[in-house]
Amino acid sequence: MLIFDLILATRRPVMTGVERYGALLFSAMRKIAPDTLAFVRDASLFSDQSGLIALGDVYTSWLALPFELRSRGLSPQAVLFPTAPASPLFLPTRHRLARIAHDAFPWTRAAAMPLRGQLLYRDVEALMARRYDLFCGTTAVVAEELKTHLPRADIEWCGNAPCVDCAGAEEIEPPGIPEKFVLAVGTVEPRKNYARLVALIEAGGPEALPIVLVGRPGWREIVADVERLAAERPSKFIWLRDLSGDAGLLWLYRRASCFLTLSLAEGFNMPLAEAASCGRPVLCSDLPVHRLVAPPWASFVGEEASPQELWRRIEAAAAPVAREVDAYRQRYGFDAIAQRLLRLLERPADTPVPSVRTRAFVASSHKGAQST
Repeated sequence: MLIFDLILATRRPVMTGVERYGALLFSAMRKIAPDTLAFVRDASLFSDQSGLIALGDVYTSWLALPFELRSRGLSPQAVLFPTAPASPLFLPTRHRLARIAHDAFPWTRAAAMPLRGQLLYRDVEALMARRYDLFCGTTAVVAEELKTHLPRADIEWCGNAPCVDCAGAEEIEPPGIPEKFVLAVGTVEPRKNYARLVALIEAGGPEALPIVLVGRPGWREIVADVERLAAERPSKFIWLRDLSGDAGLLWLYRRASCFLTLSLAEGFNMPLAEAASCGRPVLCSDLPVHRLVAPPWASFVGEEASPQELWRRIEAAAAPVAREVDAYRQRYGFDAIAQRLLRLLERPADTPVPSVRTRAFVASSHKGAQST
């Protein structure tokens, strides 16, 4: 039996990409191992509610999960934490723990996070880092970066995948969307670099395409700036802050003239992969992880590019051919992630970890050393 901790992931009506990752990974694991269970706050967020155990207060339930397992007499093969760190009360237990972290943002850009986020995703994460029997980043890039911030060198990677079924049939047109538009998706917070998006919209002329932003309000001053712009320029900027379900987002992904992401840091960038899987032209910031995740037809833009250059690149963006999209879709899937996690969990504790050697090679390469 495997148990997923999805309590914090299901605490609000609309889940973020990371939270949806946890829910979809649980669903994929449940197909392979039908006795898999998940502790959640709100079971109504799942169409198939088998294997779900709903608890009450969010943070109290998350903190006291070890006692909940004991009171129910559960002795799982492992407890998985795909969206948030484990409760510190797991420290003295004998449970086998597996953590999946999505980026190193809490260490690289902590000042841009609210205090609660710093406490949970930086301080509790660091406290629990040595306790996990298996620690994974979602990609090899994330795993290597986490090793520079956490006290362990055996961080593996397990994979990531789009959370929207881009081959699905159900779609719903959100109200008030123009015929042609540029699409951006993601929580309104500093890492997403929406300050640059605001500047882009303000610099756009009368012929510039409207920009549609899908994402809940996050934190810091950028939220007020985005809200102001949506009120001042409703014909050029539409903020869908409460879009729920996949049907509306799928409609947008399939029709956007271009998908735009200008993030300063990402662990994967799920919306980018989703838009690409729907065959959209992609213009993205030039990050190492974007070079890894973005489709072959994507266009990359540096921080030095002006708003006028961004508009020229958006207008020049071209859609890929169908065979390119089909090939891209084959790269990702939650079934493959679940299978890889099972293999990692079944690996003997003393098995050598290739990523440690990889890290040494990367470090020596950065110093200019030659490797054979």
